[in-house]
Amino acid sequence: MRRRTYLPRPVLYRLLSMLLAVLFLSLPLASCSASSRVPSDSDTLPVFNWMDGDTNGNGNGNGNDGDGDRPRVALTFDDGPNHNENRTKNYVDELNKYGYHATFFVVGKRVNENWWPEYDAVKYAVENGMEIGIHGYSHDVYYTDCTEAEFLSEMNRTAEEIHKQVPDYEIKLMRPIGGDISAANAAICPYAIIHWSLDSKDYEIRQEATKANWDVKVNEMVEQILSDVEDGDIILMHDIYEFTYDATVILLERLNEMGYDVVTVSELLGQTQAGKIYHSEYN
Repeated sequence: MRRRTYLPRPVLYRLLSMLLAVLFLSLPLASCSASSRVPSDSDTLPVFNWMDGDTNGNGNGNGNDGDGDRPRVALTFDDGPNHNENRTKNYVDELNKYGYHATFFVVGKRVNENWWPEYDAVKYAVENGMEIGIHGYSHDVYYTDCTEAEFLSEMNRTAEEIHKQVPDYEIKLMRPIGGDISAANAAICPYAIIHWSLDSKDYEIRQEATKANWDVKVNEMVEQILSDVEDGDIILMHDIYEFTYDATVILLERLNEMGYDVVTVSELLGQTQAGKIYHSEYN
């Protein structure tokens, strides 16, 4: 048992006398200070719980809702935009219902396809807080075996198409076709390279979907994601599929019920480095 140490009484008395004297002398100053006012129930006191550099109030400077304790994931959509029936815009509208944001890795030749009545999906996404990254211009060139010149052409041509809709938009991210890139092309890549930590398998599951089992397959995909999802995940999906849209409607509702925030890749990762490969918030 730890022994207690007592001060000698004369020393204790002197300390108490000094403390009372300090308190007595400070009373006039305290009565004149506005900060000493006892707040009433109607007073609003500031709460400082943000970290340095955060202007959103979420504790890390990356999120969008002000609650740093909520788990976060980044939904990413490849291969669009799909202007047919405004499908990509529908994804944006669904995300907006919850104040969520996502990242769309677009194919350059599809950005300004003008045979659909409205082909401003990229502009619409950016105006609604979504993030645009580069997937590639043609979707025919794979970055594991193409030349450096071919790789840069795919990047630059896609950036040009994006900037036709949003001229001042800063592109920070790209995702390789098929997810792979050679070391040589990664070294000259002007953007951060984004992989994923959770694959929705939407491109596989949708092939098994028919009119008879559509809802079953949609829910199968949702449950597969939710059974594996973790804080900090980057989730791979594709906005070109009607099947994936139906799954996304349910997924967003369920993630919201589970207390998740859905954010862009840049909101999730914060500062990124060109040429570096990222799989999730943690690696």
